Amino acid sequence: MFWLSHDIVLTILISTIMSMCDEFFSPADRAILKESVPSKKDLNSLISKLSMIDQVVNIAGTALSGVLLSLLIAGQLMLVCSCLSLISIFFLYIALRKIPSTKPQANDTDDKTNNYRAKVFSGLKYIRQNRFLKYYFWSCICYSFVSPALIILLPKLADKLGSTGLYSTLYLCFVGGFLLGTLISGKLTPTVKTISYTWMLSTIPLLMMIFFLSNWLALSVLIALFGFLTSFQNILSESMIQITTEDAYLGRVLTTIRTSTSIGGPISSVVAGIMLDHSGDQILIILCAVFVLIGGINMLFAKEAAN
Repeated sequence: MFWLSHDIVLTILISTIMSMCDEFFSPADRAILKESVPSKKDLNSLISKLSMIDQVVNIAGTALSGVLLSLLIAGQLMLVCSCLSLISIFFLYIALRKIPSTKPQANDTDDKTNNYRAKVFSGLKYIRQNRFLKYYFWSCICYSFVSPALIILLPKLADKLGSTGLYSTLYLCFVGGFLLGTLISGKLTPTVKTISYTWMLSTIPLLMMIFFLSNWLALSVLIALFGFLTSFQNILSESMIQITTEDAYLGRVLTTIRTSTSIGGPISSVVAGIMLDHSGDQILIILCAVFVLIGGINMLFAKEAAN
């Protein structure tokens, strides 16, 4: 029953398929949100709540997996995850039936958009013509190099502080700050200025980390503050994408952004690993702060689409 866990090739294949499904799901579910929630204020609030739920589920899932791994073998845990996924599909099916069906726009039925590559280029063309998206696109790519680097950095910082277990503390601090920011940002009206300012302000706790690498308490507070500011630009940016993008192009735009930002992850992970071995933690933190700052400054040039 659980021989899959011992077959590395098949496990990699299954993981690849699951990743592909996730890539398809994310743009689709955000496009559905816009169809379901006509009010801009309600849309921002809903995105905020969904992001908060995602973070809570991530924490609960991490904690639960640790407990289950002490009771079950890896194959059994994979079976539990599969069962939970099947249950979620049932609830998703019920939810989708309650969404009013919408007829596709005429310009969304062109034959040349029937494949993934064409949709990505179609979305890229739309992004270039949108006064908000064309700046957000490049800022988002800059930020895509930061997250993987920090994921690699945190365990090393925890190890240098004398306990690898501190990684959980640092991670929970980030999530705690993110959740607090999510609660507040859900009540705000998304604007380009708010997005760009919070984007740039998040470089402050990043740079201050350089001076407190040996102080776990100060480091935890700074990471929580970084998570707090990150949640603002994350939630408000997603709301602005929904607001400024036409329904017919929303799916393509989200697919294009997701595809483009996925490029930064592997590159950043490799570069971060090399830098941690040869340049040190401080240089990597400074580089991350520079990428974040460039993204924030770039957003200052964005113009909101007419309401």
